Amino acid sequence: MPPTLRATVALIALSIVSLSGTAQVRKISPEEAMDGALDMKRASEKADKLTEDGSRYCKWGIASLDTSDLNVAISRFLLNHGSNVPGNVPASKMWRVSIVAADIINQFAMKVSECDLRLRHSDQARDVFLSASSALQKLIMVRGKFDELAYQQTIWQEQSTPAPGNDESPERQVLGTGKVATGEILNVAREMKGSAEAAVMASAASRKNPACIHPDIQDKAPDFTDLTKLIDYMARLSGSNRAIPAANMWGVASACDAAQVDILSAIEACSTYAGDKEEARNAATESLRAYHRLTEAIAAFDELALRQTEWEEMSEAQNESVILEQ
Repeated sequence: MPPTLRATVALIALSIVSLSGTAQVRKISPEEAMDGALDMKRASEKADKLTEDGSRYCKWGIASLDTSDLNVAISRFLLNHGSNVPGNVPASKMWRVSIVAADIINQFAMKVSECDLRLRHSDQARDVFLSASSALQKLIMVRGKFDELAYQQTIWQEQSTPAPGNDESPERQVLGTGKVATGEILNVAREMKGSAEAAVMASAASRKNPACIHPDIQDKAPDFTDLTKLIDYMARLSGSNRAIPAANMWGVASACDAAQVDILSAIEACSTYAGDKEEARNAATESLRAYHRLTEAIAAFDELALRQTEWEEMSEAQNESVILEQ
């Protein structure tokens, strides 16, 4: 029997540490940003190479995203004119690349789960599963490292310039960006936390389900303390016009990323016997439902964090413009 994804996830979880507690306050060089992005590109390319065998032995469908989409994002957001490294890379541009990588990871994770259903009856599917699990691990880890850089850049931008004002002046409504209302962030954050907790519960249930695989490994549950504190803080503001720093938003999302990785292992643990055991099939279905709910919630929260980051950068540019004029 091949090593389960849960065993792989245990290693990944160790590398997903709350960003808010580890990020250094320093400017990230364009070269660092590009190196991190190219690491993600190379990991994505390795995943792409499995497409032919995955389609043949695991019945993978046609991918809606692949490395070409990530390459377009890198050229568009991290390079000038698609080829030149700029003198400065805004954090928002890095987060845009990261979001594309996240979409590729989520899509590839579902492909890996397709092999789970067949690996007991096909040596070829088993081989694809092993290679795909390794590729998935690499994708998740390099994206996590890139996110650390993007988070450091966000922190540096916020601390190197005066905090933007909390008024909603027309000048700040450029290109569709603008300060995100605290109430909107609060609603999405609550759904993200709720879906993450549901994913943790589904994963825990898979460990107790006799129809699922039970590796000899103890998983550490994701810590939602920082997310809970941010939700409580936003609830206390109750309609205040105070802006929530983008870095605070990106920092609390990492625990939900860990929950997302954890539920993938639950899908694998129960999908292996889903074809033969109804109990395993029901558990796999429940885990898959929890994964999709959490993935949608994280994507919605990331979109708000990106908008807030862009608003801060635009406010910073306006402040610098005023200083130059004076």
